[in-house]
Amino acid sequence: MPVNGAPLVHSEGMHVGPTLPTVQLRENCRRQPSSHVVPQANSLVAVASRLAGRVAVAAAVALAGGAALTVLGLRRVVVEGRSMVPTLEPGDRLLVVRLAPRWPVASGALLAVPDPRDPRRLIVKRATPAGEGTVELRGDNPAESTDSRTFGPVARRTVWGRAVYRYAPPGRAGLLR
Repeated sequence: MPVNGAPLVHSEGMHVGPTLPTVQLRENCRRQPSSHVVPQANSLVAVASRLAGRVAVAAAVALAGGAALTVLGLRRVVVEGRSMVPTLEPGDRLLVVRLAPRWPVASGALLAVPDPRDPRRLIVKRATPAGEGTVELRGDNPAESTDSRTFGPVARRTVWGRAVYRYAPPGRAGLLR
């Protein structure tokens, strides 16, 4: 179903709504003279705890409706393929938190990235930092996954966000690891 005249994006394993604007997390940040927002080195724990709070709020919002997702810098996605089984099953509904381009990528994180073969599509795969500015993406189900083994590492700057919470089905709801 089109939203604002733009079709929804489909990809291997994902069904994605329209792109939503994001809001930078400004707590525990300081402004540089160049007007960039930079997290303070000693505030990563505080930022992580605030992120967990954002996820809890976002879960409630996802269940109630999507208008507030724009303010929180989130996307709702629905898993369609089997490339991430057993972690993600077809029909799982996820919240993806927008990541700043310079935010470090943790090994094992579930990242949402535009498909390198078709940037209109979004894929969610497990990450492994692969070198300066690149990330390897792997599906948990190698037999059914098209990932970095096929298209190579992706640039870190292309990462849209991190899948952090499954809000449906109710029996599988919870934080993603």
